[in-house]
Amino acid sequence: MTRYATTLLVALIAGLLAFAGFNALIDPFGITGAPDIPGLTARDTRLLEDGGRVHVAERLARGGDSAILLGSSRTVDGFPHDPENWPNGIFNAGMRGTNIFELSQAAALAARNPDLRCVVIGLDLDEFGSHSKAKATYWLSALTDGRADLSLARVSLSPSTFSASIQLITDNLTDNAPRTPWADRYEAGAQRERYENGVRGIYSWYLGYQFDPERLDLFEQVLDALTANGVQVAGFVHPLHAWREEAMFRAGRDETYFQVRAELTALFERYADRAPVQACVPGGSAVLWDFSGFQPISTLPAPGSDQTAPHPAFYEPSHYLPAVGQAMLERMRETREASPFGTVPFGVRLTSDTLDPANAAIHARRRAWLDTSDGEAATALFDTVEAGNPSPEASTPQYLNRDDLRSLDDKLERIAPASARR
Repeated sequence: MTRYATTLLVALIAGLLAFAGFNALIDPFGITGAPDIPGLTARDTRLLEDGGRVHVAERLARGGDSAILLGSSRTVDGFPHDPENWPNGIFNAGMRGTNIFELSQAAALAARNPDLRCVVIGLDLDEFGSHSKAKATYWLSALTDGRADLSLARVSLSPSTFSASIQLITDNLTDNAPRTPWADRYEAGAQRERYENGVRGIYSWYLGYQFDPERLDLFEQVLDALTANGVQVAGFVHPLHAWREEAMFRAGRDETYFQVRAELTALFERYADRAPVQACVPGGSAVLWDFSGFQPISTLPAPGSDQTAPHPAFYEPSHYLPAVGQAMLERMRETREASPFGTVPFGVRLTSDTLDPANAAIHARRRAWLDTSDGEAATALFDTVEAGNPSPEASTPQYLNRDDLRSLDDKLERIAPASARR
């Protein structure tokens, strides 16, 4: 019996080691440094399979970047993989489906690196809702405990990694590539359908949206700690197409939108006077830009009912194209004023002095857009949606708990001081 048990245990351990070794060798998330195998693993098609958490967290834990760009899928898809015209480069650390809890953990993890000078972070209502806290692979990644070594062990033993490994090999053997969410040309009407279906869904989502003030408090801890240790934080509110912005107004979430804008403005201003070791954008240690609110880039008309050419700025109402993101970085650095299409305003600095005029301008731009043919089409669509009395898309709230706060505190305690960044 003892020999049988020993043999079984040895076989189990050998199996686990073989399983982990296979995943480490294939390395679908790009964290082990395993050499590429021509024809099998040379093309990294699954780095963002999990939304990017494992790959991004490993790089942040490893350090070496002087600037990082954080955000949701709007950052992943809306900015180049390697943005241009940024001194010393900026790493696109966007993660699909993320929120301010994961983004705060990522910023705190990155700030342990004494090379870090600047964090640029995309924000909007999505990040501060109670509908989500962390995706499954967050618990595999170094975001959870800041330990790249333990993350490697968790990832190597994960069935999700094995699935991604098989998919990576298949992609290399069959010459498949990751799906790009936009195209150079569409079937007639396909974009219009995407826009209409998108705003129907987001309208229901806004009906069920709940703002969680504790998430704003969590983010303030990060903003305070980073700016106190010489890291500049530049926040920006994502642009959304006017159809999605109108969904927010029609669902009655405009009051929450303006509330969050005001709270973010006050939050960034509280820490703006601190001295960054090396600023990446003008404006102090904490800078907030706003690209939302029916600005001209967002009111470019939605695709026509038979249009095949791609929309120039948004591949669907919630997501903009990389040319827009690149221009936003240049606008925050104040090396440009107009959007890629020559329109102004393109981005507004939010401070206590500019907030009220900026809010008034949003209302004026919305009224003007509603009088256009595109605004009238959107109004007719939302009238039809409301007539159907849709149910709110209400998710079970996921509130922050003591362990969540402790994990962030642990990372903040290990931030490199300003003296180490010089």
